[in-house]
Amino acid sequence: MAKLTISDAARACRVARSTLQRAVNAGRLSLDADHRVDTAELLRAGYTLHAARHDATRRVQEEALQDAAERSTPPRQTAASPSQAELELMKRELALVERERDLLRATLDAAAAREQEARVNAQAARDERALLLQMLQDMQHRYDRLLEAPRSVPPPLPEPGGPVVVSAPRGDMRRRIVALLQEHPEGLSPVQTRQLLGLAKDLGQTMKAMARDGLLRRVETGRYVVSRS
Repeated sequence: MAKLTISDAARACRVARSTLQRAVNAGRLSLDADHRVDTAELLRAGYTLHAARHDATRRVQEEALQDAAERSTPPRQTAASPSQAELELMKRELALVERERDLLRATLDAAAAREQEARVNAQAARDERALLLQMLQDMQHRYDRLLEAPRSVPPPLPEPGGPVVVSAPRGDMRRRIVALLQEHPEGLSPVQTRQLLGLAKDLGQTMKAMARDGLLRRVETGRYVVSRS
């Protein structure tokens, strides 16, 4: 049932407003908190609702709907003022962007550190290689100088009870040298020849004389091969 004001109810029942007010004061009609009377109350009290009650009812319903719409509609916000939810969303997005920025910056710093370490290691490896190469060259020069230097090694004294090394005759010595050099076509130095023949005598002068005689040929400083001529 619809609820009407006292005035609307009086018009719907076609009675004076004071008549309904006396009925309310007498307790035959009851009003709600908004001082409206229900049409069911009017019917129980013996009043007759006429056609006008439909207009009043429609007007009351329209007023009620408008009042409910006004109560349920939140206050409008200006375009320049974002809502609290939008502000919270913006804060979360800003925090996310800051974390991503910090992560990218840390990754870039780590990559730069690895690159610097790689450069340092590469330079250290180059320095070590250069040092080893220089040491090898110095050692080779010392070895070459020792091979080229003339030596006069005194024959070792025989140990008591040990075998005595006897020098071979000149012709036999040359044959042994030629035979040894034929086994070593790359050539030997006098020192290497003496060591391989197990002799105590220095063969430098002997091999020079053999070169003058055409038996040997000097291929480089301190190294001889068998002459092919």
